[in-house]
Amino acid sequence: MDDNSIYRTLFFEETDDHLQQLNDNVLELESNPNDASLLNEIFRSAHTLKGMAATMGYDVMTELTHKMENIFEKFKEGSVDVTSSSISLVFRCLDKLSSLVEDLREEKELTHDSIEGLLAELNAVEQGTRQEADSVEEVVGTFQSGDLVVGFRQLEDSDLHVIKSAINDDYQAYSVSVRLEEDSLLKGPRAFLIMEKLEQEGDILHTEPTTEALEAGNFDSDFHVIYLTKNDKDRVLENLMGNSEIDEIKVEYFDEDRHMLGEQTFEALPIEEIVASEESISEGVVIEEPEAQAVKETVQVESVTKSAQQHHKNHNNNQSIRVDLSRLDLFLNLVSELVVYRNQLEEVSTRANIADIKESLEQVSRLTSELQDLVLKIRMQQVKVVFSRFPRMVRDLSNELNKEMDLIITGEETELDKTVVSELSEPLVHLLRNSVDHGIETPEERERLGKDRKGTILLSAFQEGNQVMITIEDDGKGLDPAVIGASAERKGIYTDGLSEEEIQQLIFHPGFSTAKEVTNISGRGVGMDVVKSKITSLGGTIELRSQVNVGTRFIIKLPLTLSIIEALMVRIGNENFAIPLDIVERVVMIREEEIEETLNEEVYEFQGEMIPIIRTNELLGVETMHTGKHYAIIVNIDQRYYGILSDELIGQQEIVIKKIDNILQQIRKYQGATILGDGSIALILDINAICHDQR
Repeated sequence: MDDNSIYRTLFFEETDDHLQQLNDNVLELESNPNDASLLNEIFRSAHTLKGMAATMGYDVMTELTHKMENIFEKFKEGSVDVTSSSISLVFRCLDKLSSLVEDLREEKELTHDSIEGLLAELNAVEQGTRQEADSVEEVVGTFQSGDLVVGFRQLEDSDLHVIKSAINDDYQAYSVSVRLEEDSLLKGPRAFLIMEKLEQEGDILHTEPTTEALEAGNFDSDFHVIYLTKNDKDRVLENLMGNSEIDEIKVEYFDEDRHMLGEQTFEALPIEEIVASEESISEGVVIEEPEAQAVKETVQVESVTKSAQQHHKNHNNNQSIRVDLSRLDLFLNLVSELVVYRNQLEEVSTRANIADIKESLEQVSRLTSELQDLVLKIRMQQVKVVFSRFPRMVRDLSNELNKEMDLIITGEETELDKTVVSELSEPLVHLLRNSVDHGIETPEERERLGKDRKGTILLSAFQEGNQVMITIEDDGKGLDPAVIGASAERKGIYTDGLSEEEIQQLIFHPGFSTAKEVTNISGRGVGMDVVKSKITSLGGTIELRSQVNVGTRFIIKLPLTLSIIEALMVRIGNENFAIPLDIVERVVMIREEEIEETLNEEVYEFQGEMIPIIRTNELLGVETMHTGKHYAIIVNIDQRYYGILSDELIGQQEIVIKKIDNILQQIRKYQGATILGDGSIALILDINAICHDQR
């Protein structure tokens, strides 16, 4: 392991963030190739990424990132067009960088061979524009080519007077010239940092180009300053050499005869400065030199100060830290134990009728609830973490399939428990790939059907109560029940008597696929059953709605958290069970004679329709006394009502979910267990699995 091992974790976290930001921004750049601010943001991320890799000594990553930066520079210059081909090349570079990061995580040695192909492609693009670029000669700054020259063309008499006064007061006056590296992308911030460091030990009297031009990055590579300080020349050089991205530095004692280079033609001012000047004249404000220069510098200092203060304020308002998930899990486990003991105390207090501890217990209960709410919020994470990967994926798949489509994402700020978010990627990838491959038609077919050539996929998320709803909807060809039914029959799946909606649900059957050929995207007979099992394992449900030639919509319902939930406690025989409250619609008292028998199930009339009745005592093998009356817990599963029978209602309670043995999980009746206030254990019923198995 390398000497920088203590920084590896931070490096990996930051690198992942920058790679994701680059993927997002490059994808947006393809749609907005002339967005200068977007290009600047891409530069910042790429430059930071290169700097981090160089600092860690990862030369292979550094070289690839550097070459990729050159392409961004060509985009900015306009010498390389932002096309699908050039963007695809950048994406391949980003994919390779992600691969290199994974190799580093596994402590594999990076080899130069792995990037040679990409470097050749990048060089070909760069060399294809170099000849044209070299034929155009531009002079953007004061001295931009040849040897670095120390000198000034715009010094005023007032500047000379200040220099002489400073020397009389035991100051040294230096003429400083700096040439930045040719590939420095953030010239403005770099120049600002250099001058800021100088001003920590002295004063900058004059700059060429102007301070405004320097901070805006409106110069090529060279800039020059008059620097007043009590430090000696070696100390000034040492201070300057402490900055990065500097190609050459010259520091000389100021000499009026040698460093005054004469007059220079006026620079072209930015339009904002021209407008400001005209406004000053129109208002009758006339500022003579050198007062004008003093006013300008004062205004600029105030502006920079305010900007820094605002940045500092915004930074403080958005501070965050990274916390290892294992520590959060430990925190949550401790809070969960606290909830259990709080419930025990409340039960003991009620049973013993100890009035003296009531008030203290109420405060403990309040604090526990607040602490519990806080830790759950800490564990919450925006679904944007997952959603942000999909625009790139859809773009690549649509290019591979020669299809045209837009992916529209809404509700990225919706939050879920981090555990749920981390498990959400796989099922969503399957659903989106199916929408791209099976859902959206080719442009020609869409035109034939009277649709827009470009299809649309809508991915959205929003919170509804204590659940999060995620929908994936496309305006493609939909699911044809006839095609699905024929495929099912070939696989020996019974379809007689099934409605069209029930036939469509067969796509969730293990190994089911309607694809006539296997592709890199889908058609291998796996996927949708994996989606359903994964969503179910997260305590959620998935619904399907589809119409031929109109489109398909998947609706995923997930709990906000998998750790602490509200539950309805019931008693069946002598055993206590918990039912998650989020799926409970209503509780009704029914008599035995109100339950009717059909050919294959028992039903009960609820809101004008006959709903299936599930006798939990028989299902769970629990002995019970038949009193002729039951409490029916009405639940809504996949837009269908079921009646879950119980003998007694205990009440609503906040419970902590504990994992159960794998053998119990395979029974598909329980999703976990919880510890009650009296210390006993109650199993949490998996209502989704129970109702699905009754179909």
